[in-house]
Amino acid sequence: MIEIRDLHKHYDTTNGRIEVLRGIDLQVHSGSITAVVGPSGAGKSTLSHCISLLEKPSSGQIRIDGKDLSALSGKTLRAERRAIGTIFQNSALLRRLTVAENIALPLRNLGVVHHQMQDRVAELLERVGLADKANAYPGQLSGGQRQRVGIARALALRPRLLLSDESTSGLDPESTAQVLALLDSLRSDLGLAIILITHEMDVVRHIADNVAQLEHGRIAEHGAVRELIATTDSETGAKLLPLRPETLPDGFDYQLAVAYRQPHVDPTWLTRLAVEHNALVALLGGSVESHHEGTLGRVRLGVAGIEAHKAIALLDSWGLTATLSEHVKSTEPERIEITV
Repeated sequence: MIEIRDLHKHYDTTNGRIEVLRGIDLQVHSGSITAVVGPSGAGKSTLSHCISLLEKPSSGQIRIDGKDLSALSGKTLRAERRAIGTIFQNSALLRRLTVAENIALPLRNLGVVHHQMQDRVAELLERVGLADKANAYPGQLSGGQRQRVGIARALALRPRLLLSDESTSGLDPESTAQVLALLDSLRSDLGLAIILITHEMDVVRHIADNVAQLEHGRIAEHGAVRELIATTDSETGAKLLPLRPETLPDGFDYQLAVAYRQPHVDPTWLTRLAVEHNALVALLGGSVESHHEGTLGRVRLGVAGIEAHKAIALLDSWGLTATLSEHVKSTEPERIEITV
């Protein structure tokens, strides 16, 4: 498990001190993925550099399995930093080295004997699905393949934490899906704690267990992906699965914002509300999709024929969260009659 406790990072400049991180607290358990999201300038890159100890925090702790790495320096720090594997945005491969040679770099720097290094590289190539690319050069690979080589290299020293810094940024959808599937298997098979620094909310929805929203160097909101999406007034949940306002059609009394609270909800719930309770129901918009833990969804309904509090109670009993929602007024111009 990784624990980040009251982490601060500032820079002293000629124009004064710039506070970038302002007391970050975060826990990521082994076998889980936590995404860190936020706008440009929120501090994501600085947090990534501090977690990987490429930069030393100004204060606070970064603990892996109870050991505070931020308090170490020199040879001791270099040894303990092996517990952290980092995947960079552009894979950062050396173009004059083959795939196998790139993966072997951390092992070679550690002085691992040749035959053990070869065995480990072969094992990692098999793990990332590139056993046939050992002698290829980075320029001969697709972007997704290069990123998988970067993941293999990050795993070379058997880390306990994998830090993915915008690792899917710029990849095509198929390559993104391959990288995410690989990260998901590493979480499950190796029990790694994974921190995913990203701005891609689609990526967060599909793979993360938890998400932390970073704003102005602080964590503004943090929780399980499912819980935040199911909380209709959560700003992070709204960014993860947007639910835009919709016009309420004529003949409907009110509008409900509905979110999937449970991972498995009866798919006929909309029909049940209409048929079993003699309600008039219209699906106005929203999105429902599969997640590695079940189903995620946020939708808007137009409802008539049943009192709002009864409909909300029914939906709650079916594993859904519903709240009365403001709706957009009709954009049809008002008709004005002029008498001359």
